[in-house]
Amino acid sequence: MSSKYPIILIGPYPPLIGGVSTHLFRALPLLIKDGHKASVISVKRTDSKDPSVSYIPALLLPFYLFVQPKSIVHFHVDSLSHLLLSAMLKLRHKTFLTVHNNRYPTTMESGSFATQVKWRCLSTFTRIICVNSDTQTYLAHKLTNIFKDVVPAFLPPTDIDEDSIKEIKKWGSQFKFVLSGYAYRLSFYEDEDLYGIDMMIALVNRMVSEQINVGLILLINLEENAYLEKLKREITRLNLQDNINLVDINQGIDAVALWKYSDVYLRPTNTDGNSISVMEALHMGTTVVASDCVERPEGCVLFKNRDADDFGDVVVGVLDEGVTQRGGFNIHPELHFCIYADLSRSISSANN
Repeated sequence: MSSKYPIILIGPYPPLIGGVSTHLFRALPLLIKDGHKASVISVKRTDSKDPSVSYIPALLLPFYLFVQPKSIVHFHVDSLSHLLLSAMLKLRHKTFLTVHNNRYPTTMESGSFATQVKWRCLSTFTRIICVNSDTQTYLAHKLTNIFKDVVPAFLPPTDIDEDSIKEIKKWGSQFKFVLSGYAYRLSFYEDEDLYGIDMMIALVNRMVSEQINVGLILLINLEENAYLEKLKREITRLNLQDNINLVDINQGIDAVALWKYSDVYLRPTNTDGNSISVMEALHMGTTVVASDCVERPEGCVLFKNRDADDFGDVVVGVLDEGVTQRGGFNIHPELHFCIYADLSRSISSANN
């Protein structure tokens, strides 16, 4: 069924690789297949050849959107500038926001002027969709436009490029166990390594000292920065160069193929939204060890957030038990996009 309004998705799009860009990459063709006139405006430059995908500089974006036919403009970014833009667009379009992180309970408690502006902007959205129950519960106490269901951002991959990890498999063949981890970007939350790269390095150091034949593949952004150099120095200091393989996220590696190949996927983040990589790994039947910083999908093996000893004990325990393929995690795309269709139909009905 075609919606009355076109759907314009706004957010990062590949080649920038992260949970949100992965969601948009998989969502666009499914929306079109479901009968919607859908497009993506990437907030970063993209080399996509898809005619439904474009990049518009931030300064020109308001002018572009104001001359578009009445649409559902669905934001997948929530910076202050984008929130202000959404508030202005309410005069012409129906605006939606999907909150992909779990930081609101911390970052929105400030009484600063910027925070007050953000709250006001959030109240102007037609719908706000949350990918986890913690964020939904928090926002629902202060806003009335929160969509009733939690909508995970995960959509199953359609194709897996096994050839993209040929060299990684060759490297991993020397180890009894291969672990993998991921960081969309090296960043901090509450003055700690958000993705827990430091904890993964310490984990490998412990396992090697216990004579466990293990290798760790870190799919991360290798653009030069001070923290990356610090991590490299720590790897060298611990003499783990042969056990840790730093793989550039921009190298064209199919992350899902990597999770499938791994014995265990590690997610020691100190905060999270609705980690698509966790769901991808579970979907492929791979064991996932994750921090308990947020509610995790069923099937994850949890450890205490930022507790290095517990992290190590849990991972070693999983390997001692024998890693087995688990029943995959899945969300049917048809169910996911029934939600989009319902939202579109409700808006159409209200305006007829």
